[in-house]
Amino acid sequence: MFLKPESTGQLLVTLIDQYAALDPSPTWAVVPIDQENLSLGFKDVSYRELSAAVSIAAFWLQSKLPLLTEALETIAYTGPKDVRYPIFAIAAAKVGRKLLLPSPFASTGAQAHLVKASECRTFLYGGELGETVQRVLDLAGDERGRSLQVPELEQLFGEHTSPLFPYEKSWNQAKDDPWLIFHTSGTTGMPKLVTYSQKMMASLDAAKSMPDAHEETMSDHFSRRRWYTPLPSLHFVGMTVSLQFPLFCGSVVIIGPATSGPTTPSVAAEVLRHSKAEGVVLPPALIDGLCNNPDGLECLRNLKYIYFAGAPLMSLTAAKLIDYVSVHPAMGSTEAGAYFIRITGTEDWEYYSFRPGMGMELQHVAPGSELHEAVFVRKSELEQWQQVFHVYPQLQEFRTGDLFTRHPTRPDAWKYVGRTDDMIPFSHGENLYVADIETEITTSHPAISAAQVGGQGRSKPYLLVEWSTDSGSLSDAQKLHILQPVLARANERCSDLVKLSRDLILFTHAEKPLMRTLKGSVSRLQSEELYRMEIEQLYRCSKAN
Repeated sequence: MFLKPESTGQLLVTLIDQYAALDPSPTWAVVPIDQENLSLGFKDVSYRELSAAVSIAAFWLQSKLPLLTEALETIAYTGPKDVRYPIFAIAAAKVGRKLLLPSPFASTGAQAHLVKASECRTFLYGGELGETVQRVLDLAGDERGRSLQVPELEQLFGEHTSPLFPYEKSWNQAKDDPWLIFHTSGTTGMPKLVTYSQKMMASLDAAKSMPDAHEETMSDHFSRRRWYTPLPSLHFVGMTVSLQFPLFCGSVVIIGPATSGPTTPSVAAEVLRHSKAEGVVLPPALIDGLCNNPDGLECLRNLKYIYFAGAPLMSLTAAKLIDYVSVHPAMGSTEAGAYFIRITGTEDWEYYSFRPGMGMELQHVAPGSELHEAVFVRKSELEQWQQVFHVYPQLQEFRTGDLFTRHPTRPDAWKYVGRTDDMIPFSHGENLYVADIETEITTSHPAISAAQVGGQGRSKPYLLVEWSTDSGSLSDAQKLHILQPVLARANERCSDLVKLSRDLILFTHAEKPLMRTLKGSVSRLQSEELYRMEIEQLYRCSKAN
């Protein structure tokens, strides 16, 4: 069924209708039969049903939105983690709008910033998010802003046929049109808008023309297989798995239950068990959680492919999997899209080998340091694969902030170790790379759910520790006793100036958990701001003592 790539490129917006007309029966996605009981299994959503749902959504948008006063005005959407994200993404393009996708996990202030910065005046929502959306609009301060509740899934899929809502633009006419507005996680400040054109959302199609495209790639692993990721389609990874991989590789996307928060290991295991999944793209923390339970571990071992993304995967976790399933790293960023990575063997499962078409260089962060930062270097002959320079056309290089160390014997293989954001500078000139320390503390005991080391501009680091809900019976003295061995190990690697000390340890409150990014990692700046007063008091007490 899947169409041969044309020299002029292919638009996702029109491909869906082409597939539905060519052969409407193949499956685009599978969704839970019952959101509350995944054991009942999953049902297919065909390309015919998807095309009809998009047309219904587009006709609804046309009837509800004011007439366009300028080309490609911005509308926003937030809702449960279901298929309405990709449906309204396509529908927005059909009615001549671009779609802002604010994360519901971001603060209302951050969402208001995104709405204001994108000049969005219509905020669509699904489910029970109406009050939150109105608060965001009020904070944005535009009196013309309004909210609209979108149709329920039953209304979009109630009819298997619908008059086709046409999209008349060709590839050349539409490829540079702004379409989807994602945003950065805001780990170190307010989130930034990143606008994807229609061409940028066809990056997997463009990758088919890379010089090394004949070699085994991630796209081959996705081809005609069922894939699951818990990352919602408001994130570029989720939207890529929902639209690009099915339409350009023939995969089937598995849509999990529309939970309000991050997916838990138990829910992920239920999805894998009942959806006939063959591959996953998961954050390492979720893989760790699945591996800590026999049922979850069995679900992972029954897969064909596991891709981990967002952070390094622990060796202890990988050791439980690599004899049973093919484990690979995946990587990308909102600004640069998916990174195109060579497939490595089992022995090098944690190493990244970047395909030449990316134009990626690994540059020393400092003379003599083993750390290298991944940097995109602009080259005219690589233009179609260097998405980041469509986002930032004024740049000649883009520093990703991703840090790697070189493979001991393979010069083209690199191990991801963290971010430049994880390097804390202190007032005396010493720096401390905290990602490894935070990971070691978090994984040292099941009662610890997160840790953050900070102290930029001060003379000593502080440690914030978030304990799990099951740790309520532990006293502060018992918690310090639990931390003592791991702190001793961490301090062995630190100079005397930046060692962690007991008097600069703060335990978070249950009602004030550390702030998280969309990927589930701790949002460093927002968490520090959340505990700013407590941290100041901690340093005052330490100085007094």
